[in-house]
Amino acid sequence: MEHEVKLSEIFLFDGAAEAAALAEGAEIVTYERGQIIYDAAECRRSLGVVLQGRAEAVSAAQEKTVLSGFRPGAAFGAAALFGMDHSYVSRIRAVTACRVQFLPEKLLERIFLTYPRTAVNYIAFLSSRVRLLNGKIAVLAQNDTEGRLYRYLAENCDENGNLTRRITMTRLAATLNMGRTSLYRALDSLEKKHLIVRKDGIMEVMR
Repeated sequence: MEHEVKLSEIFLFDGAAEAAALAEGAEIVTYERGQIIYDAAECRRSLGVVLQGRAEAVSAAQEKTVLSGFRPGAAFGAAALFGMDHSYVSRIRAVTACRVQFLPEKLLERIFLTYPRTAVNYIAFLSSRVRLLNGKIAVLAQNDTEGRLYRYLAENCDENGNLTRRITMTRLAATLNMGRTSLYRALDSLEKKHLIVRKDGIMEVMR
């Protein structure tokens, strides 16, 4: 497996690396490729942090629908914490062999109370997820060039968000029945909304 991320390096402990010491001893579980980590029936009241390897969230109703990916340092499970309803609507599975550390709700409460900076980091993390989700909903609900383009890209990328096949801008414009100018404008708009990333000729869909 690839390099393992240290817990003190994740977003939660930004500006408060010393707080990671409180999480020492939190359970670490190793999963094999394809193994289910979370689903509606098996969900810990914990924040799962991927230390090594990769995982993904898929729709519980249709596993081919990938909702998001988790690389080392990424976290999942926040939706099942700090609320009356602790159910989990998606399914998390290991894309590769991976190691995940689980920070229980009670431990997080202790960390937040002892190091308030971590609470601010956690709120910022949740806010970024809400903004991204709202952006996706808004785009997916549109039937204009931007909405059609994003739906096409999301449907034709792999579990990591990378497009599974190369396609020229001319062919993509023809496939979506839009002009090249409109296509480039839509791509720029999606990138500004952080829904796609373009670098060195590679396009990644942020899901």
